[in-house]
Amino acid sequence: MLINVYKRRNFFALFSSFLFYITSKSNANADETINSFVLEEALKPRYLGLIEAPLQMIEFVSLTCGHCADFHLNTLPILKEKYIEKGLLRLEMRDFPLDGLALRASAMARLVPVNRYYKLIDILFKNQNNWTKSNPPLDELKKIGRLAGLTSIQIDIAMDNMNLLEGIFKMRQLADKEWNIQSTPSFIINNEIMLSGNLPIQKFEEAFSEYRS
Repeated sequence: MLINVYKRRNFFALFSSFLFYITSKSNANADETINSFVLEEALKPRYLGLIEAPLQMIEFVSLTCGHCADFHLNTLPILKEKYIEKGLLRLEMRDFPLDGLALRASAMARLVPVNRYYKLIDILFKNQNNWTKSNPPLDELKKIGRLAGLTSIQIDIAMDNMNLLEGIFKMRQLADKEWNIQSTPSFIINNEIMLSGNLPIQKFEEAFSEYRS
């Protein structure tokens, strides 16, 4: 389980400074504004599965988190086959960025059409070791965004727009406030049960069994 090593107050201070820095350094060739409709769409929930599924799970995720990548590449496919594709489980991925690179990756991912969102997330996790460890990492991240159909200008807008970045960061703050989420991946099942860490499928099924009729 990846633990956030920053104390809460220090982390928020660091992120506030980071947001100020990246927006002050925004690309001069990019239109830095996102209209209110696009912003609202970008920040809407991202669901995978039947909306009315009896089991509903929120995942708090950081796109630079290795344990999150392991969950998405190894455990989530099993959940898809056994629960999501059968209409039993709905997954909602909520951003919980642990660093500035994860924040920018989340912002970029939220500009792709909703029906392609989880496909891009899958690509980001499959190639995580590549883009997070490259120098500079943003260049490799932007390449993935362009392959997903985003233009260079769209990517620059996503990564530099204060309203979008703050909207994503507020997801993290809300998770901390409502559930005391401190690490990724963390999960909330039916707004009642919290699980944390890169867990085996059996742990999820034990939690799901609480809701069997």
